[in-house]
Amino acid sequence: MKKMERITAAKSKARKFFQDKRANCAESVFKAIHEMVSSDLPIQVSALFTPLGGGVGIRGENCGAMLAGVMALGLVHGRFDPARGSLEEHRKHLWDTYSLYNQLPQRFMEKYGSVQCWDLTQPHVYGTRKCRDFCEDLVAETAGMVMELLMEAAEKGLPFPFHRNLLSQAADVTGLTTEELIRLKRKGEPFPVDRR
Repeated sequence: MKKMERITAAKSKARKFFQDKRANCAESVFKAIHEMVSSDLPIQVSALFTPLGGGVGIRGENCGAMLAGVMALGLVHGRFDPARGSLEEHRKHLWDTYSLYNQLPQRFMEKYGSVQCWDLTQPHVYGTRKCRDFCEDLVAETAGMVMELLMEAAEKGLPFPFHRNLLSQAADVTGLTTEELIRLKRKGEPFPVDRR
């Protein structure tokens, strides 16, 4: 299957799961990607995504579809056996995959302007048909973004360049670059604090 066909298939599956009203936004994205990547994890693991609907129990926090999308990336690139291999290999894998996971919220923000369910649904009024239609499109688009990222990672490899991230806090305090901070994290060394 070609790249665009895989992206379209992921979108279609997620949309169908959501339209059937038997899966919330998070479950729909996860189930679609689960099918697309032929994971060894049983589909019952999708129960872990039930609480994420409506931005975590309809609280309006981080969008459940986006959160499930990040976790679906972990189906392929997650740490399946963190105790295996050297600690250095473990840390390298972690930071390489963090760079992948960092991409989805960035792309989501670029497309929708927020990752918060509250912000996303407010203009459409949660619970209305208009909101349901919006979320249906968002669910499909999120699954498409995830599939696109998985294919980019397969084609180009890891790591990706980081977008907004917590390392910027440490960079401000230490005077080090993000790359220097990642090198320290990979070695398991603490960041030096430069209290100028």
